Amino acid sequence: MSGRVHAVVEGLLSAPGVGAWRVRRFDAQFRAGHFVGAFRGVYPSYAAAAAAAPPAQPVGYDHDGPAGLYRERIDRVYPSDYAMMFWLGKILHAGATRVFDLGGHVGISYYAYQKYLQYPPTLSWEVLDVPAVAKAGRELAKQRDSAGFLTFVENTDSANDADVFFTAGCVQYMEPTLTTQIKALSRRPRWVLVNLLPLHETLEYWTLQSIDGAFCPYRVQRRAGFFEQMESLGYETLDRWENPEKGCAVKFEPRYDVNGYTGAVFRLR
Repeated sequence: MSGRVHAVVEGLLSAPGVGAWRVRRFDAQFRAGHFVGAFRGVYPSYAAAAAAAPPAQPVGYDHDGPAGLYRERIDRVYPSDYAMMFWLGKILHAGATRVFDLGGHVGISYYAYQKYLQYPPTLSWEVLDVPAVAKAGRELAKQRDSAGFLTFVENTDSANDADVFFTAGCVQYMEPTLTTQIKALSRRPRWVLVNLLPLHETLEYWTLQSIDGAFCPYRVQRRAGFFEQMESLGYETLDRWENPEKGCAVKFEPRYDVNGYTGAVFRLR
């Protein structure tokens, strides 16, 4: 009976006029910021996605609202962290000491992982994030980083000297791709650890995500293309994994959905 009821309801919702009403209703609520984390629209570029954001709302992470997000992740690790933590531990144990953390927010991974990893006494963990987030990170470090390993930098220059290029859940918010940023370095890091990356089997596109108090252009790359680009920079893939708890469901556009985000470890040949 429940299946029949569901079919009837779906039929009513897809009736002429009702579908258009659903779209208008969702869009109004989305633009008002009522669906935090939701995705809407498919766009060819960062600029096009940004132009679709509500004009009264900020775009991106560079303001106080997003700077205060994710604090619950500082004191614990999540299922999606374990592969990254495993590989980072192996790499640090083998002698690496310099970590460049692209989009590391206020130092989330640095704080969360230190409960489980033995950081070397000469560790340098440098985070690059937007100014508002970096400011919050520096203030937090005064209270929490007694070891003094964590610093915040203003550009990717520090990555030229890094042993490990580390990024988790960041590059989809940036206009240049990860490979574009690595290619621009004067010296490529031996290790690249990437996690929480939305990859589609066949499509590449931008969408718009609602976050807490702002909207962000959000890139989805084609899976094979991403790994081909990393290989073209001289990297071999040592490991890859899926994070099934993460996904990108573009409202009313099911063919663009991504079910599970990807993580991978690359080593320079």
